[in-house]
Amino acid sequence: MFAHLILQYGYALIFVAAAAEGDATLLTATFLARRGYLRLDLVMLVAASATVAINQAYFWMGRRYGPTRLAAIREHGASGRVLGWVEKRGPLFALGSRFVYGFRIAVPAACGATLMSPLIFSIADLIGSLLWVCVIGGGGYAIGHILTVTFQDLRAHEWWIGDLLFGGVLILLARYGRDLSVVRVLKARITATET
Repeated sequence: MFAHLILQYGYALIFVAAAAEGDATLLTATFLARRGYLRLDLVMLVAASATVAINQAYFWMGRRYGPTRLAAIREHGASGRVLGWVEKRGPLFALGSRFVYGFRIAVPAACGATLMSPLIFSIADLIGSLLWVCVIGGGGYAIGHILTVTFQDLRAHEWWIGDLLFGGVLILLARYGRDLSVVRVLKARITATET
């Protein structure tokens, strides 16, 4: 039970789990914060810090190893397109990479590979992280509030609800997250704005 593990290991587990799979972790942790088990401000701070830290690691790995591999990356279909988008609108992609499944690693690494300014990347990444914790964290907190109001005896079921939130998000991401329609929509919008 993931919700039980969060309570057992606390904010350290939230940090590690948010770096690996942010959305499900943040939804579950903010739900538990709404239920009074965790502090909402600390959950959001820890989750934001974790995603900034991991994105910085991807950025610097891309900066270290990416420039020598740019030619090969450009020839690869999807990766080449992402690289082109990052070269044209890097800060916007750094800001929004958390909101598009599959881009969370690719965008920071591509920003580093294209030698984007570390300061610009860090500012965009920090703003994106704050937006992300407000939107996703607010969603988990709202779910906790709605369930509290709806069910009188929520305490008896909250562990299952927390685990269902975490597992449900993972299942949705596994099922629909790899859908390239998001990539097609982004490409269409970028193409439309260029013409």
